[in-house]
Amino acid sequence: MPRAPPHWHRPQSGPAHSDPGRSPLSITHTTFDVIEDHSCEAWRVPKVNNRFVWGFQPHFRSSLKSLTETALKSIGVEVAPDAYLIGFQEGEDPRPQIWVEPEDRDFEPAEFVNVIERADAMYENHELRSMHYGDAASHERIHRELRDECRATAIAEVLDARTELDRQHFVGLPGIVDGFRVYPVVRVIRTRWAEYPALSAVQSESRVSTQLSLQHAVIHHVLAEATKALGRQTAPVEVGRVSDLGPDIVRHALDDFVRRLTFVHGNWDGTEFAASMTAVAAQPYEGRTGIGTVILAKPDHGGVDTVVSFESPIQLRQTRSFRKALEMTGPDLFLLSDGSEAYGLGRLSASYEPSDESRFLVQVVARGAWELRHERMPIARVDNGIPTLPRERISRSKFVDTVRRVFGECDPDALWDLAIRAADQQHGTMLVIHRVADEEAGRLAPQALAIAPQFLDASALAAMTAIDGAVLVAPDGRCHAVGVILDGKAVTGAGDAARGARYNSALRYHHGVGSGVCVIVIVSEDGMIDVLPDLKRQVGRTEVEVAVAKLDRASRSPVDFERASKAARHVRSLAFYLNQDQCDTVNAAQERVEQERERLVHASRQPGITRVGYKVLVPDAAMNDSYFLPA
Repeated sequence: MPRAPPHWHRPQSGPAHSDPGRSPLSITHTTFDVIEDHSCEAWRVPKVNNRFVWGFQPHFRSSLKSLTETALKSIGVEVAPDAYLIGFQEGEDPRPQIWVEPEDRDFEPAEFVNVIERADAMYENHELRSMHYGDAASHERIHRELRDECRATAIAEVLDARTELDRQHFVGLPGIVDGFRVYPVVRVIRTRWAEYPALSAVQSESRVSTQLSLQHAVIHHVLAEATKALGRQTAPVEVGRVSDLGPDIVRHALDDFVRRLTFVHGNWDGTEFAASMTAVAAQPYEGRTGIGTVILAKPDHGGVDTVVSFESPIQLRQTRSFRKALEMTGPDLFLLSDGSEAYGLGRLSASYEPSDESRFLVQVVARGAWELRHERMPIARVDNGIPTLPRERISRSKFVDTVRRVFGECDPDALWDLAIRAADQQHGTMLVIHRVADEEAGRLAPQALAIAPQFLDASALAAMTAIDGAVLVAPDGRCHAVGVILDGKAVTGAGDAARGARYNSALRYHHGVGSGVCVIVIVSEDGMIDVLPDLKRQVGRTEVEVAVAKLDRASRSPVDFERASKAARHVRSLAFYLNQDQCDTVNAAQERVEQERERLVHASRQPGITRVGYKVLVPDAAMNDSYFLPA
């Protein structure tokens, strides 16, 4: 069923910042008394008061979390992001207040007592501390931002020091809300974050610094949006609409990431390098999809061997000329560019030291698609203007898991070798692995070329895929037929109108033969690769049982809304594996949380969401015991 829209409760009267008690909207402040001890050294004793800074701060934090999760997931990064808000009272009050939202999680306000002192020391020792700017307003603004950056760094030091949490924290610049300097914080699971490709160090040129990765750039732009919202004249309800901001953040992050790399390692004027690559990737050459590789490098800065120098450099914004020049590249000869213009042909020098991270390869890989990488590490990919992190075109682990679960007895190494060779066919093809390939070759013989069963090497496979139709092989890796035209009836609700005939014919054929009979590798002309069936991963029964039990406990009085929300997300990710009893338990738990939220918001007389809404879970008809790991 569709998710119900949020229900809002707005009180008819009452102070905007009254004490709501222990409602889900409460917040803890820590006030510090300055007391003089006998050693004449001042220290601070924390006191706790419950009150609001502004009424919608929990909702603002929740929207920051949602925006971060949506933006990262859109580029293929799943790191379970969370969000915090940390506020410092403005002014010279000898009893400064510090608060943390949410109040009942991993950090206490007292942990941030030394942040201001630490940040002041960082500012005084900063290399830009002595810089003076032309007019007084610019000078004051730039140094205020520098102080804020130092305080954000000091906050991150406190947060990251808690290594037992396995979290990495990112702190944005603050906004002023009701007399408090509020810093937005995003945190991610450290071990998962480390699995994604990133450069090893930030490099700078003329006060412009590179980002470590596309995912770092995305978080930077998410936090910038949060800072902008916190700086509004009225206290914000949310960072912004996720559906509106998410795609824009990712596009801006990609442009900013590439622009910074180009400025530091190429030409300061190469601000449109990403746009030029997107345009040239979409431009066919003489009616066909063209590929080619660019080395991003400054001329005469080492690390590159120039083979051909152009008398007149080619402007990258001239897409047709750029496309023609790319046709001259090959496996060991690349177009040399500073991000603004192409100045020759060459290759990376044997003397180039990869640890310098100063030479980057940018390759058109398919119609409308290009990738940025350093050495063998892919850093970013753009498909028809949509940025993502590069992923394996076909996952070996998932492929091997699929063929073993479908066939049981098979030769996964031989099948993987065929699959990866098929994936390299630029014109697209299909590899059909059938349990009884010899019988299927006979059945399809009128519209296929049956051959004596044999193993195919790379050149033979390339020749066999040059004609229309699929290659039919057995689970042991031997080929039985080529040029196979797949049959099958259209199925209501199956298929994808956005995909081509090859994909949809494979889907119909796979549905027609039934489960447990065949695996199909589909290579489209645009470089997309699909494997049918797309099996859900296997999980342990205990994992599912524990996730359901956690949600059930969190929903019991007193309801822990934060833990219940996290538990509900975990359970929803496992929805496919739930049986009827577990679905009933989950649905009842979600309803208890909704009812308690509604009761507390009405009792607090504060504005807030009374019901978030939830999807009623039902068992999936496709689920069976094969999706559970062996005990």
